[in-house]
Amino acid sequence: MAKDYRHLWRGAVSTMDKAQAIQTLSSILVDKEGRVFVSHLGRKDTELCAEILDNVSRDLQLPLSHHLRLLVRVL
Repeated sequence: MAKDYRHLWRGAVSTMDKAQAIQTLSSILVDKEGRVFVSHLGRKDTELCAEILDNVSRDLQLPLSHHLRLLVRVL
């Protein structure tokens, strides 16, 4: 059964729980169809996705190399 990426995306952007947001985005980005979904998001949603990943990676104090890999996967 295919994942409902639109539903997952709405959940990721509407949650105030950063851990939940990153978990949801990870579940989208883990497979090819999810990455295709993200690549077809509009500019505003793509920027929001990058912002969420950026904020979470800063909060988790991830090394710069990991932080950049997260952003590149989205863009």
